[in-house]
Amino acid sequence: MTLDMIECSWLNIVAIIAGGLAYFMLGGLWYMKLFSKRWLDAVGRTAEDFKDGGAGATMLLTLVGCLVTTAVLALVYGWAGGETVLDGLVIGCILGAGVAAMEAMKGAVYNVDERVKPWALYAINGAYAVCGLMLAGLVYALIV
Repeated sequence: MTLDMIECSWLNIVAIIAGGLAYFMLGGLWYMKLFSKRWLDAVGRTAEDFKDGGAGATMLLTLVGCLVTTAVLALVYGWAGGETVLDGLVIGCILGAGVAAMEAMKGAVYNVDERVKPWALYAINGAYAVCGLMLAGLVYALIV
């Protein structure tokens, strides 16, 4: 495996941005609509705790994280010889379950705040990582 295997064409950049945006937007749906109450309970917070604003920097960093993660997914897709939408889904699932969800688990179990419910938090964050990377892989594969 060499760096010359990495193709940085305009289409790949568009596919990475589209996949990263899809991953990011799923996060909005995931945490604000689908699992809002469960997530707030798992982190030991209330909706009122987030009313003060200041979410701009958090959202920007989250978007950057989704774009970087999708770029890594694109590299793995290329190195694995991915050619189909199914390849994108499978690679997203492998990276989501094998890497991102495991990082979410470590983050949850090391949280020592008594308000936090670590396994509920892990379930929500880990499932988002798997679904988000599968979605990013799907979108990336559709465009490439």
